[in-house]
Amino acid sequence: MVLMMAPGGTEEMARAVLAEGADAVYIGVMGWSRRGAVFEMSDEQIRRLIDHAAAMGKEVRIVVNTMPSSTEVPMFIERVRQYAGWGAAGFMVSDIGCMRLLRDQVPEAQVHTSVGCGITNVEDVRFLAEQGATYVVLPYRLSVREIAEIRATTGVGIEVFLFKTPSGGKICPGKCMMSSYFSFKRELDEHGKDLFHGSAGRGGDCLRVCQSHWRLNAGGVSLLEDMTIKSNPALWLEELPAYLGAGVNCLKVPGRDRSVELVRDITRLYRRAVDLILSTDNPNLSPFAEPLATCRERWRTERGRRDVRLIGQAEQIARVMPKVA
Repeated sequence: MVLMMAPGGTEEMARAVLAEGADAVYIGVMGWSRRGAVFEMSDEQIRRLIDHAAAMGKEVRIVVNTMPSSTEVPMFIERVRQYAGWGAAGFMVSDIGCMRLLRDQVPEAQVHTSVGCGITNVEDVRFLAEQGATYVVLPYRLSVREIAEIRATTGVGIEVFLFKTPSGGKICPGKCMMSSYFSFKRELDEHGKDLFHGSAGRGGDCLRVCQSHWRLNAGGVSLLEDMTIKSNPALWLEELPAYLGAGVNCLKVPGRDRSVELVRDITRLYRRAVDLILSTDNPNLSPFAEPLATCRERWRTERGRRDVRLIGQAEQIARVMPKVA
């Protein structure tokens, strides 16, 4: 079986992707996932969506992939036990200690590693499986052969993003702390959970400063102009039959911070493509080329607007920050 998960950045988006064929929707908890609050859910919304998905014979995965402090760990366990009691089928986690606790406290839950685990090789995968991971999400750069070897030697579920970075980058996804240098604002939510605005790993926004224009100078000489530290990922499809053949059994549609319409259309496209691949030995994916290109362009446009907004916030913060001699 291949599980196709799609994002629910809003309640409307979650319902739309389930209607378009997603087997599960993943949704973030306010203050506990690596997105701003506008793309996360309240407990009331989460309970409604769990009931809605169950009525359709589908599932909800809860994103709790920040890095809790010691004082927040009991809150983490309380929340995941609550959501599991409501019927949530699984959780996405970055913190290794919390992963083990989750497995101990909610043994029936599906545990997905988050991109924040920063996997680079098969031994990382093996270690995370030993900590209780049901599915391990792989980085963009692994080849089909590497994926097949990981699947064969570990037996853990393999999850891949349906987008990848074509030209690599200098930052390991999920491990960047750059936004924290631009924003230090901190507050407590109603549960006593710390929110660090500017640190996605602690419940705030990533300000996308890696997408800004950077210059590299040495000894008064400019070595690079207008460099971006991390290249942007793009939707992909052509390699999907080989990925599934290598043992990938969980596909993750991106886009919690995109528009409902775009994510709905992406989910519909991949649902049809996956169904075709699973139903025939030699699938012809050429009919999907044009709609995929359209979705890629819409994705690029929406991403550009988002990056400009977030980078603008970072630049505004930098202008008012006190200068350090």
